Amino acid sequence: MAETVSSPTKVWLMKRNCSFTPKQVGLFYLSMVCFSSVITIYFWWQGAWMVIPFSVIELLVLGVALLIYARHARDYEKITLEGSELFIELHLGNRFTQYRWNAPWVRINDPESLKDQKKDLIGIEMGTEVVKIGQFILAEKRADLAKEIRQAVRLSLH
Repeated sequence: MAETVSSPTKVWLMKRNCSFTPKQVGLFYLSMVCFSSVITIYFWWQGAWMVIPFSVIELLVLGVALLIYARHARDYEKITLEGSELFIELHLGNRFTQYRWNAPWVRINDPESLKDQKKDLIGIEMGTEVVKIGQFILAEKRADLAKEIRQAVRLSLH
């Protein structure tokens, strides 16, 4: 009986470096609402009723800012090389995109320059489709990542 040798799975996971999880953001906002409400009620009780609209505005602005933060706290890019298949997952905000490509047909492009971090991402191409990755790692490390992915794809062909 012949054994089939499968090439090992290689995974690259790039995530945002966030200090709060969405759950922690919610707990922080709840604590701010409680604290601000106590202060607002005290001053309202003392007759300073104009504190209420400012407190509401403050909490609304803080809530919107924290909502935007929490929406992107779990963003990630994941590349999985399994045998001769390359899987790419992009989770950005509420958008989740998956690609499943044949690894021998994939071309990995280096970032052109390191001047503009947002524009100079790694391009992974297959046919006419291009996926830009690397926004969650330092611009200086993107060329190394492209080289590492390219080498892993080459090794998976043998």
